[in-house]
Amino acid sequence: MSFSELGLQETFAEHIDAAGYETPTELQQQLIPLMAQRKSALVWTQSAAGKTGAFLIPAIDYILQNPLENHQGARVLVLTSRRDRVNQITYTIKRLVGDEQQQIRTGFIVSGRPYQPQMRLLRRPLDLMIATPGRLSDLVDNNKANFSNLELLIIDDLTAIYKKGLAELINKIVEQKPKAAPVIVFVRHDDEVTPYARKIFAEAQEITIQDEKSLLLQLTQTVHNADDYTHKLALTDYLLDHYKGKSTVIFTSSSKTAKTLADNLANHGHTADATHLLPEEERNLEACPILIVPDQENFVPEMSGKEMVIHFELPEKVETYQNRLRDVLGCEETGPVLLLVTNQDRENLKRIEAYQGEAINARHIPGLEPKATPRSTVSTKPAHGRANPRKEGGGGKARTPRTTQGQGERKARPNGSGAKPHQAQGRKPSSSHANNGPVQANGNGDDKQRQARKGPYGRLNGGAQRKPNTMRSDAPYEIGSWEKQDYVPKQPNAADKKVVIRYKEKRRQPSTPSV
Repeated sequence: MSFSELGLQETFAEHIDAAGYETPTELQQQLIPLMAQRKSALVWTQSAAGKTGAFLIPAIDYILQNPLENHQGARVLVLTSRRDRVNQITYTIKRLVGDEQQQIRTGFIVSGRPYQPQMRLLRRPLDLMIATPGRLSDLVDNNKANFSNLELLIIDDLTAIYKKGLAELINKIVEQKPKAAPVIVFVRHDDEVTPYARKIFAEAQEITIQDEKSLLLQLTQTVHNADDYTHKLALTDYLLDHYKGKSTVIFTSSSKTAKTLADNLANHGHTADATHLLPEEERNLEACPILIVPDQENFVPEMSGKEMVIHFELPEKVETYQNRLRDVLGCEETGPVLLLVTNQDRENLKRIEAYQGEAINARHIPGLEPKATPRSTVSTKPAHGRANPRKEGGGGKARTPRTTQGQGERKARPNGSGAKPHQAQGRKPSSSHANNGPVQANGNGDDKQRQARKGPYGRLNGGAQRKPNTMRSDAPYEIGSWEKQDYVPKQPNAADKKVVIRYKEKRRQPSTPSV
């Protein structure tokens, strides 16, 4: 199907093809004919799927087919929740109209700009206006905006506007606009927004678009923050015990991490297998109930949707995250999708949340809450003086403050006793600063770094070196035994090996006189 088959003007359809819109998407195929019939629509979609073109193409086509010179205010109002969307919509309008740009009079109202020009803009004869709800709400409250002549209202993201507490603005615009003016609303399912949207737009036809973003939001995704690899391992151990008997797929980024994780989980009593180490006939959940799948191998096992999915490492690309869950999307019944996130995974999590348009809920497991202090908050400043900023932890020599008593003087003036300048002022020598201050800072910093590397959840290898402490029966000394009356010192076992350390003195080579 082409855009010319949707009832658009032939000349405008040519501009659409030149703008890069080759074939209409599913949303555009449903919404463009509906808007041509001047009907309201309530579109349930997460994003994209050609949303901007879906409402701009029929809106521009309506303006081109029904030109109107003498009028006051905007004929079409596009209400969006973000300023960056204003730029995107404006750019799309320029692409769509092409050479006919002069026939479309547009304007925008956003925060951060002077009020007077925007108030004059509301009185001008505009064909299409793009506005953010914050600034428009201020103008409406001051009776500077009138929507009685509005011919089409488009709400880009009702959910975001409602969450900002601006539902009253929507109510005022709907009350002022003519009843014959259709409303196109894009909304995402929410416990508060869904009943509000269906109440205020009761006569609108509902369109549901199942795109990848909306399908992702239908999953039960949960973020578990972790300190390090060991903390992730402890969380995985708990989750496998909590959902015992449930098939589990654990995703990692590299094959090396997958193999190490399989060995660590074996130390905790879980039989997990890395898919790249298994033959092809065993790379399924029936043969191995716990599978560790690395992205590096480009393999994803078949899933029915009821499995528990653990993202032990988050991928850098959102496409990889979607590929992991390709079999789970769209399933009627799905299991939990858990994301283990450290500071190194924070940016990857932000990309996923930005793509979905919503933040993923985070929760903590009692007893496994994050404990490590972020690196940026750990102070490595020495107690005295200032450490070299080029070396962390205060290593190197401390910088001695420059002392000046007059203009152009670079050294302090000695006193009558002939002492050095820094000693005359009651300061310690610079070597004391370099030795005492940084050493103390390095010692505390190293202890904290060792503790952070080991972590409060055990060793990095998952407990393979956790051996019980056993005392030697042939120890040569017993604590407190010398206080007993029948004290007899025990003799060491003669079979024990003795270590003798010999030092070899290095001879100095005679220096040869220079000629």
